[in-house]
Amino acid sequence: MTLLLFAILLVSGLGSLSSSVPRQFHVVKENKNWTEAQQYCRQKFTDLATIDDMTEMEKVKSMIHEAGVGNAWIGLKHGNSNKWQWSLADREFYRENESEFRNWASNQRKGGAEEECVAMKQANGKWCDDKCSECLPFICYDGGNSTHPYVLVTEEKNWADAQRYCRENHTDLASVRNQTENDKIKKVMAGSHGEGTSNNNGNREAWIGLFRDAWEWSDGSSSSFRYWGTGEPNYGTGEFCAETLNASRGRWNDASCHHPRSFICYEDKLVLVRDNKTWLEALQYCRENHVDLVSVTSERVQRRVSERAKGASTAHVWLGLRHACGLSWFWVCGETVCYNHWAPGQEQVESCKHRVGAVESVGGQWVSNLTETDKLNFICSTKEECD
Repeated sequence: MTLLLFAILLVSGLGSLSSSVPRQFHVVKENKNWTEAQQYCRQKFTDLATIDDMTEMEKVKSMIHEAGVGNAWIGLKHGNSNKWQWSLADREFYRENESEFRNWASNQRKGGAEEECVAMKQANGKWCDDKCSECLPFICYDGGNSTHPYVLVTEEKNWADAQRYCRENHTDLASVRNQTENDKIKKVMAGSHGEGTSNNNGNREAWIGLFRDAWEWSDGSSSSFRYWGTGEPNYGTGEFCAETLNASRGRWNDASCHHPRSFICYEDKLVLVRDNKTWLEALQYCRENHVDLVSVTSERVQRRVSERAKGASTAHVWLGLRHACGLSWFWVCGETVCYNHWAPGQEQVESCKHRVGAVESVGGQWVSNLTETDKLNFICSTKEECD
């Protein structure tokens, strides 16, 4: 077995968690099927590679080229989530709940499995789901233009080609975070003299960046970054796992999960899971998929947790912190709390009251005024913190 360790300390990059906390990728030149590769990565590192943005993708492309690997598994696999998500994967672009804004027209989101991309109607600004293969005008978002960030492109393209155009010429397909932005895009569509495409009821439509995707990352990340090759994924027989192809400049392909491949792992002792779960659900998830909910036993760990929490989609993030009747605060790994980073007034709890702890996604202080049934993002640890 040959293991090529490329300790890539990822710095900067649009929306990348690695902009604050270094993350290491590792190319493993041993042929394994996707499940075997996943098991190996979880045992030796953290998981099969999750790729958050183009900065990370460029690093991965360089690594597989240097390693002489033709194709390699990454951590993306076809699942059953079918979540709607935005093409623009920058986590700092969305404040709490902004990524969940929707403006559906009536009777939408009821189409077949192929209706997985979203367009906006010029007439009323409402959204409709449609086949991604349809050719429509589209709205790009240009993050470098604060005055006119939305660009209507009247050339008709399918959704994937529209996404590629926006990423190459602007920032990405447009995300819509609130009604104000929705109204601005509607005005851009109405004000253009370019020709659009009309559907059967006469409403001009244009692609925006929302899409439904059943592909899931092995580590539970909700990263919406995709780098498919032209015509991929094509869902051939049993092709439910993703690989990156050296010969296609790193573009991704769907392939049968049973094929032996080299693969890419990543190493990060803390994993932010941007799924909303109760405290007990989060604890169970971390213990089943990693080691545990994170225990913050030192200032060093606290700094890493604070940085990781900045990428959350909720205002607070669960920690492995608990208070039980007759006991002081303690960590799920078994230690009582010595080092602490409480927000003012949050540490005090009635002696016989059960509480759980979370960290602020902005500010990084701990709070206890939540209940176990609140649903938040959470941070898992891939190693035991109570050494």
